[in-house]
Amino acid sequence: MSEVVQKDKALAALMEDAERIYTLISSQKQHLCLAQCPAFEEVVDTQMYGFSREIAYASKIGIVSEDEGHRILSDLEKTLNDVYTEMYDEKKEQI
Repeated sequence: MSEVVQKDKALAALMEDAERIYTLISSQKQHLCLAQCPAFEEVVDTQMYGFSREIAYASKIGIVSEDEGHRILSDLEKTLNDVYTEMYDEKKEQI
């Protein structure tokens, strides 16, 4: 029973980290800094790399399956891409 609870807690922690990255991107959208700030891009890349390592570790120790890990990363990447696309479209309309 405690193994199931621990897996649930670990998965919840992973999802919190994914949400933190999404929030980071979304908050920068307000400042229109996404495309013009190479430093911010570095932060995003670093955060995503770190998160991918968390997922890989969780997969190795059996917290998530490899497929589930790929799905979590893919979902986050798609969500982030949607934010970038939305920001680009808004900026394009302003021109």
